Amino acid sequence: MSRLPLAMLGAAALIMILGCAVLAYTVTDYLDSPLAISSTAGLPVFRSSDGSLVSYDTFQPGVGPSLITTGSLLMFASLFLLAVLWRGRRVSDR
Repeated sequence: MSRLPLAMLGAAALIMILGCAVLAYTVTDYLDSPLAISSTAGLPVFRSSDGSLVSYDTFQPGVGPSLITTGSLLMFASLFLLAVLWRGRRVSDR
């Protein structure tokens, strides 16, 4: 019975790592693809690191934050379940 919370904890860590990787990829892809500057688009214009002017569309974070939140909730649930299961054990039984 105590293997289930440990499996949940491992799955939560993997889901959170996957969510961070997806979010990092999304941000990198967003910053690597600036749009052409248009006076009618209504988008803000920024100066890039090489001095040229670039414009970006509205950022859409994708599924990264959802995966991070799901992993966090699963981690909390697994830690809570571990605490409940270990609370009933005697010190000599560990």
